[in-house]
Amino acid sequence: MGVERGAGGKRGRAGAGGRIAVAAVVVAQTALSGTLAAVDAQTPPETVQAEVSGRTVSLAVARHRAYPAVDAADLALALESVVEDVTWNGVFLRARLHGEEVAFEAESPFFRHGGRTVQLANPPYEEGGAFWLPAEFVTRWVSEGPPHVAAVSEGSEASAASPASPSPPPPADPLPARVDPTAPWRVIIDPGHGGRDPGTLGSASYEKDIVLAIAKQLYGELEGHEMFEPYLTRETDVYVDLDVRSQFAVDRAGDLFVSIHANAAADERARGFETIFLGQARSEEAREVALRENRGPEVDDAPGSPSDVQFILAGMDRNENYAESRLFAGFVQNSIRSVRRGEAPDRGVIQGPWWVLLGALVRMPSVIVEVGFLSNDEEERYLNGTEGQEVIARAIAEAIVAYREDVLRRYAPAPEPGC
Repeated sequence: MGVERGAGGKRGRAGAGGRIAVAAVVVAQTALSGTLAAVDAQTPPETVQAEVSGRTVSLAVARHRAYPAVDAADLALALESVVEDVTWNGVFLRARLHGEEVAFEAESPFFRHGGRTVQLANPPYEEGGAFWLPAEFVTRWVSEGPPHVAAVSEGSEASAASPASPSPPPPADPLPARVDPTAPWRVIIDPGHGGRDPGTLGSASYEKDIVLAIAKQLYGELEGHEMFEPYLTRETDVYVDLDVRSQFAVDRAGDLFVSIHANAAADERARGFETIFLGQARSEEAREVALRENRGPEVDDAPGSPSDVQFILAGMDRNENYAESRLFAGFVQNSIRSVRRGEAPDRGVIQGPWWVLLGALVRMPSVIVEVGFLSNDEEERYLNGTEGQEVIARAIAEAIVAYREDVLRRYAPAPEPGC
């Protein structure tokens, strides 16, 4: 059919010669298909290996997408002593792995393992009446021995695409460590934008410069506190990819992620501050702002649209850091309100699909602080001034201190009697 459509416009003039040409192409394609089939028959099938109870188990790998995946049913059959009680209900698959409950959701890279939320590099999915798990899950979580690279024929393209040298399983959610009253918190401070990405443009300033100044002030506030270790995702006017910012936070085992931004609106009268935690956009305005921020300085830089984030968010409300982010956002909003009362409207705590929060949220509570509107001349002057920057930074620092005290009060074990 493909050949016929391609030659359709000339069929009337080609006559018998055209039919001969078509026949020749079909014969050539048939011969080529036979050759390829013979080659495929000689190529070893791609597999992934797991070490379980001293034995190596190989599982067939499929590539419906760009990454290798294993049929969950095959995994349970081959490793029934390790992967047990598998149930598949709609887009959810649940099982027990090494005695702990695991729960997956199709198209979400996050899964529950015991009492923690873990992130995969690629999401599981449904295809052909089966539930497919990324091969990474087999090598990093199922295997009891060292991770194994998916075994394929040497030098093949699939070998290069297989997950080489997977990292060890991520640690448990950081909450248990965060409730140790003797351990300082690592606070990741993220000044938005930078470098080729100026962010919002005021009449006399760039967002990237104002938020960097506030971030440095916040760093100074926390640096002088023995119970905090602050880190900056950027210290100068450089551009940092959104994914790199959240990975920076994870790599440093952060306890809290605070991204600082400034706002803008077509209406120059718009004013106020707000604190954002990751979630479904509740208004078109929130969706549009997230789309602009997720895109970065160039469309090609976009790591994900709001719809992508919302797609991944399914089930995230069960993540403890999700709830803690919402709570911490309230602390920040209340603290800024106390110093800006009567000078700037309180726009409240809102939720939005911001990509920069997604990667950090798996490990720590994460929020974005919108400190004011650069499109408003009065607020721009305030945020450009040293005093205004110090006031905002101090308010955020006080919110962090108060939130830590609240966490310790809620989760830290009570002292032993007589202590």
